[in-house]
Amino acid sequence: MVDRKPELTILAVIIITLIIIAPTVLAVKTFVHVRGVKVLKVHTVPSKVAVGSTFGLRGVVVNNSTATITFANGTCTSPISVTFNKNALSEPQTTTSSCKAQQLTLKPGSQSPILISKLSGNIFRATSPGTTNASLIFKYGVVSPASKTPIGDSISRVYTFNILPPGTTSTPPTQAAATHSPTPHSTRSTPSSQPGVLKVIP
Repeated sequence: MVDRKPELTILAVIIITLIIIAPTVLAVKTFVHVRGVKVLKVHTVPSKVAVGSTFGLRGVVVNNSTATITFANGTCTSPISVTFNKNALSEPQTTTSSCKAQQLTLKPGSQSPILISKLSGNIFRATSPGTTNASLIFKYGVVSPASKTPIGDSISRVYTFNILPPGTTSTPPTQAAATHSPTPHSTRSTPSSQPGVLKVIP
């Protein structure tokens, strides 16, 4: 006859563990994605980007949601992560120890400029000419009365811009507007007719 005592003991331990943990797990609230947070007017700095040059990105965060949000101000830590499909790459930079990370708080109906500075450890380099898609993820926290710390959330966008051949003169940054998609996570992009202007369409 087979001794099932060890198997029954393990089963009993599993059942008791589930009875203890289940109420805690069920008490955790699920968080619904906040709608109305957008990144607009994204552009390269400088406005014309040529092969071999470094560039940054700037934009404006608009909080059209009903919640207060917080995010890194971009000086020491960038609230945006960027990947390129081709023609450009991210070059990690050493951050200075004297740089003190700061958070911005944005109430409903407010907006704030954002930047990716060299101090934040992010700089981008153009590697070859042509149209480039930049996938941007903006990370922020949602302030909730039920939680002492903001609940993490993010939105993503794909922007398209043009990299010029080597030797093209760069120009100072401009406040070129970018159109945006109303859907936070699904966009398709189209090349912009102006170099350095980032554009996305629904």
